[in-house]
Amino acid sequence: MINIKTPEEIKLMRQAGKIAAQALEKVLAASVPGKTLLELDQLAENILLESGAKPSFKMEPGYKWTTCMCLNDVVVHGIPTDEKISDGDILCVDLGAYYQGWHADTSWTIIVGQQNSPKNLEFLATGEKALEESVKQCVVGNHVGNISETMQAIVEGGGYSCVKQLVGHGVGRELHEDPQVPCFSRGKINRTPKLVNGMVLAIEVIYNMGKSPVVYKNDDGWTIVTRDGLPSAVFEQTVAITDSGPQVLTRL
Repeated sequence: MINIKTPEEIKLMRQAGKIAAQALEKVLAASVPGKTLLELDQLAENILLESGAKPSFKMEPGYKWTTCMCLNDVVVHGIPTDEKISDGDILCVDLGAYYQGWHADTSWTIIVGQQNSPKNLEFLATGEKALEESVKQCVVGNHVGNISETMQAIVEGGGYSCVKQLVGHGVGRELHEDPQVPCFSRGKINRTPKLVNGMVLAIEVIYNMGKSPVVYKNDDGWTIVTRDGLPSAVFEQTVAITDSGPQVLTRL
């Protein structure tokens, strides 16, 4: 069931989104060579708690961390460890904020340090563009399929692959709600959920530099990596569908 939010509820979600966005911005700024993933995770938790929010991810059964830290070939659900990040690493930071009963979910991918190869820069620029253009599809009367089709066209147009085992999702009182929002077309657009005023979606561009298949890295039950070992990236915003157009709730 898709849960529709009132304007008052969306205002509260915007507050959660602002807290999440502030935490993400500060963690990304602190992501310099030599920092450990655990240090960055602790920073995120401190920021959320100081803002009066709780880490959404710690509310997920079995997950004990504030963030997912995904380095290089890690696609999603990377567990923060004492591993140090290095110049040139591709790092995705994913986090959620739970504030006054509402969740907001966001993630962003950067290149650590100064070793910015043109190949990696183009890879991330494509994901940013895919997110930006897919958000424009978040208008009343469109369908989830319009969002998915836009992401896939830009990702594959850049020569990359959409991950087909993972999807975006609705968000609200629960971190993961209906509907699913794939990064790829799945059937006819008009048979996917129609976008209506009050829907809130976590739009996620989940894509790989190489081929699309992903696998579990080990037996921790969380870490998912690319099968071919090439880099992956995710760009995500929480977006409200309103009669006046899309509202990105996790943007400062």
